[in-house]
Amino acid sequence: MAIGPKLPRIPPVAAGAAAAVSGFASMFAWAACCVLPLALSVAGLSFAGAAVFAGARHAITLMAVAVLAGGWLLHWHRLRTCRADAACPRPSRLAVGLLATATVLVALSLAWGPFIEPWAMLRLAALR
Repeated sequence: MAIGPKLPRIPPVAAGAAAAVSGFASMFAWAACCVLPLALSVAGLSFAGAAVFAGARHAITLMAVAVLAGGWLLHWHRLRTCRADAACPRPSRLAVGLLATATVLVALSLAWGPFIEPWAMLRLAALR
């Protein structure tokens, strides 16, 4: 793939993959606070390292939002640049899928504290 002077040097799939990984990290950090250890204890398992992720969940979520925004901006810039140039390759469906997955994961991690965690904690406490 030839990269013109106007296109960003970051491959679109790499930007999408970075966004998906950071979205998963954000989701995992929010689950590591309360729900994941309780769910594992119900199953008879332990997750001692949860405090490390739970303590950094706000920073990890902020990083995930920044990486996701950067990924969508790169995608938008590539679309805009390629619209004027017919020789430009079509946007990768994989990159768009990864960015969409990352968007869902980050949205879930932002909704985790006020909505998902209270609901899940009630369900898991009933299982104990």
